[in-house]
Amino acid sequence: MTRWFPRTIGGQLIFLLLAALVLSQVVTVAMFFGERDQAVREAWREEFFSRVASVAKVIDDTPGSADTITSAVSSRWQVYRVRPAPRDDSSPSSANDIELTRRLGAYLDPQAAAGVRLRSRGDGQERPPAVVRWLHQATGALFGWPNDDDDDESVMVIDVPLRDGRWLNVELPLRRPSVSWALLPLASAALMGIAILAVVVLMVRSITKPLRNLATAADRLGRGEAMPQLEPTGPDEIRRLTAAFNEMGARLTRFVEDRTRMLAAISHDLRTPITALRVRAEFIDDDETRRTMIANLDDMKKMTEATLSFARDEATEEPSRAVDLTALIESIVDDMTDLGHPVAFAEGAPLAYRCRPASMKRAFANLIENAVRYGNTARVKLESGDDGITVIVDDDGPGIPEDQLTQVFAPFVRLETSRSRETGGVGLGLSIARSVVLAHGGTIVLENRPEGGLRAIVRLPRRDSQGACS
Repeated sequence: MTRWFPRTIGGQLIFLLLAALVLSQVVTVAMFFGERDQAVREAWREEFFSRVASVAKVIDDTPGSADTITSAVSSRWQVYRVRPAPRDDSSPSSANDIELTRRLGAYLDPQAAAGVRLRSRGDGQERPPAVVRWLHQATGALFGWPNDDDDDESVMVIDVPLRDGRWLNVELPLRRPSVSWALLPLASAALMGIAILAVVVLMVRSITKPLRNLATAADRLGRGEAMPQLEPTGPDEIRRLTAAFNEMGARLTRFVEDRTRMLAAISHDLRTPITALRVRAEFIDDDETRRTMIANLDDMKKMTEATLSFARDEATEEPSRAVDLTALIESIVDDMTDLGHPVAFAEGAPLAYRCRPASMKRAFANLIENAVRYGNTARVKLESGDDGITVIVDDDGPGIPEDQLTQVFAPFVRLETSRSRETGGVGLGLSIARSVVLAHGGTIVLENRPEGGLRAIVRLPRRDSQGACS
């Protein structure tokens, strides 16, 4: 069921409404057909029984004219004959035949009613349900398929005793009722279905188009892109939702800009006192104390410069565009190789991806540099699948304790047990990489390899030309 059930709002609404319409029309027509068929059969039987009783009475009154009378009243559908004996002397066996015999006897005098023989002889095949038979007939009538008139369902045979000892024999083929009357309800249902579908399609488009625009804008906002104000369209609820989203986006943008400016200002202002303290530290007589203080101040300077660089990059509104992600990573690997670092890349086919190229390049560069710095080597692999894109960076280093695999993403966190201060770095590389990946709707995790070393796994969702997740 879920395989054929539409996934979109519009598809689900149209599917459910069409299914409900078809089901209600089928049930309504079937109920109407059953009631109409029953009423027509009841009226026809009463009229037929009355006619049989009248013919029997006329023959009793004028026995010499029996052949003339039967010839006059016989037709293609009703055959009357006067016989010296009943055609079939067996008594009615089915409950339906017994009931019909009783109803026919109500039109005859008691003596004749007591001797009536009535039997319904079928063709020996099991009859399908009435609704199935009607649907078959209605379909044939609708499309002009031939309907074989000789395909009788059954024949009713009636023997009525006459006063002179003879028997009036009546044969009645039970014909299927005409279904031409069903063409009008079917046409009416079809027109109603088309009208409802047209209205639903227009209504669904007015709802789903603003929702699609909203989903695209939310994705762009989550990736830190500049987002224009959405125009409220559609129903009132969608308009209010769009207005609330515009206000939320504006507030988030102001919040991030304020925090980024504050971080940049603090980092910028700290450079002056750090420089002054370093000058003063040069005049300390104790060599050990002087070296320690200068080293600490140098670390503080690197941290403030890295923070200032990070804040400046975040403040820059880089537009998203489609790039070849394979070529982007390959350029990083080539640069690292030119510097003499052991970096390997499993080359693959070009892979178009919409992102902020400079930010994405910085994120992967940080991951590869960390692998080279702390793991001596780096092996990069890019995989593409239906569910997204995966970039894997392996190294041969000592790894990271399991309980600290997520802590290293926090700003300025460095693990002394596996990351030496002499190697450089201030603890912002992984934090920046995670920030960039999350801004693109992806995830980044670290895990220790069973054979030794650390593995960084970046998963990015696929995006369409508008930047929305596919």
